Amino acid sequence: VGDLFDHLGCQDVVSFTGSATTAARLRTHPAVVRHSVRFVAETDSLNSSILGPDAAPGTPEFDLFVQEVAREMTVKAGQKCTAIRKALVPRALLADVVGALQARLAKTVVGDPRVEGVRMGPLASLAQREEVLDRVAELRRESELVAGDPGSFEVSGGDRDRGAFLPPMLLLCRDAAASSAVHSVEAFGPVSTIIGYQDTADAIALARRGEGSLAGSVFTADDRIA
Repeated sequence: VGDLFDHLGCQDVVSFTGSATTAARLRTHPAVVRHSVRFVAETDSLNSSILGPDAAPGTPEFDLFVQEVAREMTVKAGQKCTAIRKALVPRALLADVVGALQARLAKTVVGDPRVEGVRMGPLASLAQREEVLDRVAELRRESELVAGDPGSFEVSGGDRDRGAFLPPMLLLCRDAAASSAVHSVEAFGPVSTIIGYQDTADAIALARRGEGSLAGSVFTADDRIA
């Protein structure tokens, strides 16, 4: 931002969205501290999508849930603040959801967006690709990678090594209550984690651990669950 912050005064307001690390640096800028500049930050919240226990395979809600989770992972290569990072699923349906998403994501063609048939382009930069891979490594300490191998995937019309390409990566966390990374680490790319929940109260508790989610969705045909 150059010397922009040096010109801030007591009547100014700074509104920021991004990482908590960057927000902390900006909030402690000498001019912000000296002039008590109002500072508003939206940082590092994790959005959830919840599949209701009534939405079994074969229902429209199940199909829409799978479609939307996959879409949220691949639109803009997952580089948006409202992307779904936690897909909360009844434990009894975990295998069904994982299988359906694996099949859908396998059809996602990664590459140059100008090439016909490509459904997902590269990340913003090579540095961002490395950032995403670092965050995925953190997540994999508590979760299992069930779709998308960053070391082996096809790129249409581009160079996998020189371009900032990644495949859609789906993780599975079997014990979200004991996990911390899945609720605090955001891989800002084509990444989402499936989390099993026990009942509606458990789903609500797991979603709330996202710490101020910008977006959320519930897929159910039951008004009581909604």
